[in-house]
Amino acid sequence: MAIQKPADQPLSATALSIARMLWKRKLQIGMVWALVSVASYVVISRLPATYKAEVSILVNTQQIPDRYVSSTVVSDAQDRLTAISQQILSTGRLQKIIEDFDLYHDQRRTHFLEEVITTMRTQDIEVLPERNVSGRTSSFRVTYQGPDPVVVTRVANKLANLYVEENLKTRENLAEGTTEFIETKLKEAKQRLDELETAVSQYQLSHNGELPQQETSLNGVLTRLGTALEANRDATNRAQQQKVMLQDSLSVAEDSAANQERELAATALAANSSSIPQPASSEPKVAKRSEDLEAQLADLRLRYTDSHPEIRRMRALIDRVKREEERIRMENAAVSAGAHPAAPASQKARAPLSSPQLAQTRERITSLKSQLEFSEKELENRAKEQQRILGEISIYQGRVNSMPIREQEMSALTRDYEISKANYRSLLDKKIAADMSTDMERREKSERFTIVDPARVPGRPFKPNRQVLQMVGVLAALVLGVALGLGREFQEASLLGEWELPAAVPVLGRLPRIEIAPTAEESGRRRKRHGPGRKWKLALLSSRLSALAIIMTKIYLGSHRY
Repeated sequence: MAIQKPADQPLSATALSIARMLWKRKLQIGMVWALVSVASYVVISRLPATYKAEVSILVNTQQIPDRYVSSTVVSDAQDRLTAISQQILSTGRLQKIIEDFDLYHDQRRTHFLEEVITTMRTQDIEVLPERNVSGRTSSFRVTYQGPDPVVVTRVANKLANLYVEENLKTRENLAEGTTEFIETKLKEAKQRLDELETAVSQYQLSHNGELPQQETSLNGVLTRLGTALEANRDATNRAQQQKVMLQDSLSVAEDSAANQERELAATALAANSSSIPQPASSEPKVAKRSEDLEAQLADLRLRYTDSHPEIRRMRALIDRVKREEERIRMENAAVSAGAHPAAPASQKARAPLSSPQLAQTRERITSLKSQLEFSEKELENRAKEQQRILGEISIYQGRVNSMPIREQEMSALTRDYEISKANYRSLLDKKIAADMSTDMERREKSERFTIVDPARVPGRPFKPNRQVLQMVGVLAALVLGVALGLGREFQEASLLGEWELPAAVPVLGRLPRIEIAPTAEESGRRRKRHGPGRKWKLALLSSRLSALAIIMTKIYLGSHRY
């Protein structure tokens, strides 16, 4: 029953109404479903297959313990991986890979090369790092996708090899850069150290004898000079005393010679005139000299004890002067006795003996004068020696006094020198460690990338997933057919049964469906208008259902094949 619904009354879509609509439009829904399913199958079947190859790369740790050789490359593996990816995925590198493997042949004809490289970088190449429990990158995977499985495998392996080679090159360049930098700084530190060494050496040469480290030797020199000065003074005193003794002895000898000459002259006169004048005695003068020495000894006793060397020397001098005075007195007494008038014969006998005594006295005078001249020369040398010693003491004392200034200047020089020396030693140790690290990088004993699972030729495509897409296409075709059927029914706005009427509308009666046999003319017009009859429609529906069954079978087989 199909009743035309009034235009002002809305159509209610109950479940029974929807079911009647679907049943009524089953042929249209089936045709749309079959056609769209076949079209989607054809389209999906013609989609190009994309294959994906994957390479697993392990980040190996340093093989030599850090306590023996420390690596100068301290960057994290993830940071280094990012930097290496930027280099490998650069335009120049990717362009060379595209040209070597003849990739994107069709795309390069219709697109710019920059667009092709961007597509390859952002869509087809993928680098997936994998972290361990500590958060460090322990491995990563490099994948590449494309239409040819063999080419995809080769490109993936090529990219993996580039990562391994670039990591070795990057680490070696970093180590060599560090070594070169340290070597440059070491040369600068060596030059600075040489300059400071030259400055210190020149300062030490120009101020030799005034350096703080020479203070002990300077004090020792001053001590020796003081001892030498004291010894020189003692020697000067002894020479002065010796000079005084020699002068006294010379004076006594000269007096004795004068007395002897007078005695000889008196003897000669007595012989001629028997009248001999009496010689003047020299005792007062000699006694006066011994008294002067006694007075000097008394002065020395006021300053020194009896055991002092000066006291002893003065006593010895006084004894010698007294012995000389006694000898002179005895000679004078002998001369006086020989010249007495009561013994002219004895005087005549001794007169010839006085000439040798006078000669001996004169020789002694000559000897004393020579000794006195030598003593004066010695005193002059001692005075010069004393001046020299005092000059040296002044010089060395000036050096000692200037030591605080030299110590301050030397401290500034040595402080800079020690700092530069410590810096040079530190840089030298770092240079040795950097050389070892660079050699370790060259021998590939440091952290490196190792391919643990190279890419293999994929057996099935990565995309598209035809099974899922075909199932989605079939479901979409069914939904489209149902939507079209329901849309046609809603456009007609007809009632499929009395259940669609509002509850307040009374049903006055029900009429059965009356089939009126059409005339021959009406049958012809209907046949022309509606096409073949029911049997033909059933045959058409059966063929469509068979095609749908074939499509579903192919989908199933295709899913098991891939």
